[in-house]
Amino acid sequence: MRLRGVLAIVALLLVGCTAEPAPSPPTTSPPTQVAAECPTGTTMREELCLTDDLIADELSDILHSQFTDAQLNAVIAGVWHNGEPVLVGALGESMTGVPATADMHHVLGNLTTPMFMTVVLQQIEAGALSLDDPLSTWLPELPAADQVTIDMLLHHTSGYRHYTEIQSFLDELWADPFQQWAIMDIIDIGVAGGPVFTPGTDWLFSDTNNLILQQVIEQVTGRPAGELLQEDIFDPLGMDDSTAAFDANWPSPVLHGYSDERGVWEDVTNWSPTWASAAGAIGSNQEDVRVFLDALGDGSLLSPEFHDLQFAPSTAGLGPWTDEQYWAMGFLQLDGWVFLNPGLSGYYGAGGTIPEEGWTMVVYTTASQAGDQSVPVATDIFRQFTGVVTPENSLAE
Repeated sequence: MRLRGVLAIVALLLVGCTAEPAPSPPTTSPPTQVAAECPTGTTMREELCLTDDLIADELSDILHSQFTDAQLNAVIAGVWHNGEPVLVGALGESMTGVPATADMHHVLGNLTTPMFMTVVLQQIEAGALSLDDPLSTWLPELPAADQVTIDMLLHHTSGYRHYTEIQSFLDELWADPFQQWAIMDIIDIGVAGGPVFTPGTDWLFSDTNNLILQQVIEQVTGRPAGELLQEDIFDPLGMDDSTAAFDANWPSPVLHGYSDERGVWEDVTNWSPTWASAAGAIGSNQEDVRVFLDALGDGSLLSPEFHDLQFAPSTAGLGPWTDEQYWAMGFLQLDGWVFLNPGLSGYYGAGGTIPEEGWTMVVYTTASQAGDQSVPVATDIFRQFTGVVTPENSLAE
């Protein structure tokens, strides 16, 4: 499959909870910015902290152009090379009259996934469970539990459906977006009717797999997933701006998100993220995401054996995947890039790293009423960025 086709699938499959937006009236609210202290090695130019080179200028031009053309409410972006910032900053507003800033916190969506999958692999490495263990060991009541293994859940080859694409779930979510969801209730929605193919024979992205793994890990360890993430990921990496409380009480400052998925333009920032939990409800900011992506790329959270296992092309030959473009354990591998592009109510994101070249990039956007909420602009920005920083590994069209 051509790269463009793969990225189209990514944009569709890695969107969390989205619905067709209702038409929205245009608004005219020019972005306002305030001066910020730039990281060492960068200076403020064109509202962004940039290094003094052509690459930074090209990245800045892309960001400004996409921000204007897509009529975004806000964009936060960071590009680093070998851990050093090349572009860091934000354009637009979090709320009316409140400029967006690079340190703002927000829900991550599916950039949560590789964090939690790393926790699962840490437990496997410790001997608490095995990749070949059948799901029936912990949740025997689930359909095909004796056929589905931990490895299949990690690689999305179980055949369980993606619960955010099931209308009954969406109807209940939109009826009360502040409700507290029980994980097993969501899992029951996702597994209803059993796998859509024989487990292990095909590939289908499904956050139902992630929530099942959360239930398994919590049974195995006797500890909440949020506690494991905090103690085994955030603390070792010094990710002090990240939280896995799954409660929407994001630390200040906060990037607000907006949506009209329920038929009215509204602030969705503090909707309950319990429907996503360890599949997408971590809150963080761009610097902490950068720290994690660098650690994911260099394997500092796992042994070399398990790092290689996490990155192996085990899904090649299934669904659309090949040896160069495939779903690993918790993320996509696209021509050398570790990549994820989460989308959920009010936010689109794109984050990734290419360890061999030393580049890491994080982009999050929020929509305005004048823009098209269905367009994953963060993905478009990321793809264009790759054409600048790694032309030989470009994901751009």
